[in-house]
Amino acid sequence: MLSLPARTELPLSVTRWVTRLCRALVLLARSARGGHPHQWGLWLGACAAALLLGARPASAEPARPLPSPLHLRDALSLARQSRAEIAAARARATAAAQVPRVVSALPDPMVMLSVDHLPIRLDGINGSLQFQQDFPLSGVLRARRRVAEAEASAVATEVGSVTLDVEQQVVASFLMVVEQQRMLALLEELTSLSQQTLSLSKARLQAGENGTGDVFRSQIEVARFDAEVKATQADLRAASAMLEAALGQPVSGEVVLCELSTPTRAPPTLSELVGAASEARPELRAARTRISRASAGVDAMRSMYWPMAFLRFGGARTMQDGPGVMLMAGVSLPIWRDRLHAGVDEASAMKAMAEHEVRAMSRMIEGEVASSRETLAAAHVRWSTARERLVPLARRALSLMVASYAGGQVPLVSVLDALRSLREARMQEISAEIRLNLAWLKLGRATGKIEVGP
Repeated sequence: MLSLPARTELPLSVTRWVTRLCRALVLLARSARGGHPHQWGLWLGACAAALLLGARPASAEPARPLPSPLHLRDALSLARQSRAEIAAARARATAAAQVPRVVSALPDPMVMLSVDHLPIRLDGINGSLQFQQDFPLSGVLRARRRVAEAEASAVATEVGSVTLDVEQQVVASFLMVVEQQRMLALLEELTSLSQQTLSLSKARLQAGENGTGDVFRSQIEVARFDAEVKATQADLRAASAMLEAALGQPVSGEVVLCELSTPTRAPPTLSELVGAASEARPELRAARTRISRASAGVDAMRSMYWPMAFLRFGGARTMQDGPGVMLMAGVSLPIWRDRLHAGVDEASAMKAMAEHEVRAMSRMIEGEVASSRETLAAAHVRWSTARERLVPLARRALSLMVASYAGGQVPLVSVLDALRSLREARMQEISAEIRLNLAWLKLGRATGKIEVGP
């Protein structure tokens, strides 16, 4: 039984596809002239096979491979191009940009055909054909356009917010992969050191300098590190899958090789960071546009004190006077002042609320920037301490313990303790490096611009 895929596409050119179809039809025509009706089904099957040979599942298209190694700057660039969330935010901004033209247009005119009197004997008619246009006598259409323009500006700033959120996800996923890569390299190094310790224990056992207990304990350490290497490899594949999803790419199940350059520069001063955040944070820019929108809303409500007008004109015909013209003008009477006052008061209160929200948001952003800067300073101290002091000391201690154990001066437990100390120091270094990069990420999100690289 021939099963068709749910969705197919023709990767061959149109010319080759049509050629296959024409050949199948020629075979079908020859079969019909040959007087063999039972072969119609066979040649129809040949036509279907020719079409299917020119088609293949859409999922067979190979995904574009990621760069290897993948740098953070390239990952961010790829995510900006591939993530559907950013494209959706841009489409929404494009849609909102069309609203000002909609709300600022005059109402559609009306064409009215009227039969005022039609005698039963049908010897005449009183009728008219008129054109009517309504329009305001105030600037309400301009105010509505300003409201829509401010709303469109606020929606446009959401593109920046979505982009920052996507970049934050990408950097976090990228750092997760880097952390697992660092951990895997550490565990492979520790596995090699534990195997060296096991070989040394076996050599001392053969020399009669220790018992089988040291060999068993060394084998336990080797087995433990082997298991952790396999588990970390699975964690690395899981982190790679999350990174591919964050980049907007198909999940391949393969390990993504990432290369990270940790920034070592000092952060800018607090005043510079606060100034940058005040200009770049899309949330703050959106809050400011809401003030403009509220101001335009106040003007729109005040315009409602002015009346609306209409103008109607056209041609008419009566049985008594014959053809003529008609002209009519009118205005509305905005006499319900309480309703108008309430509308203005509501719009004014919305404007005051928007102003208070901007001040509150500015204060919170200032605190967020200051906190992120100090968190960055603390993370830099921890990373530099682990890298420059703890790890070198732990390596020297391990080398000394191994040499002393080989000379029979210390027991095996001293070597294993030194090995665990090196592991803890290296894990602290890896964790501190990732935390330092996360602190840079947090500071970049607080200021509205995520920067990468040293």
